[in-house]
Amino acid sequence: MTRHLVAGLMIASLIFAAPRSAAAAFFSSVFDTVDTVEINHDNMFGFPSANVVVTGILSGGSVVVTRTFEFFNDADMAARCERFAVIAMSKPGRFQFAIGSHNVGSGTGGGCRLILRAP
Repeated sequence: MTRHLVAGLMIASLIFAAPRSAAAAFFSSVFDTVDTVEINHDNMFGFPSANVVVTGILSGGSVVVTRTFEFFNDADMAARCERFAVIAMSKPGRFQFAIGSHNVGSGTGGGCRLILRAP
């Protein structure tokens, strides 16, 4: 009986852990602080795209970095991510800002998330 319970718990933990790891991979960068954010519009391969350029300190890091995230044919998502980054910039230490973009071949944009660190 105990062996079946342990096996069931292990399977359940694998099922619930898989979606989290896939979502974590989507957000390629998590910033503890955001110093600057900007959007640059481009026309790549005949399709409009927007690049979100974020400067700040990555989670677990101590050095300021600048990362560029490309949102192909999805300027609305880029603008939404810019707003989230501005909120994170306005209240350092209270929020984390997570952002990621898909590769060129997928034909889709990316995403972002504002994470509350301390209530």
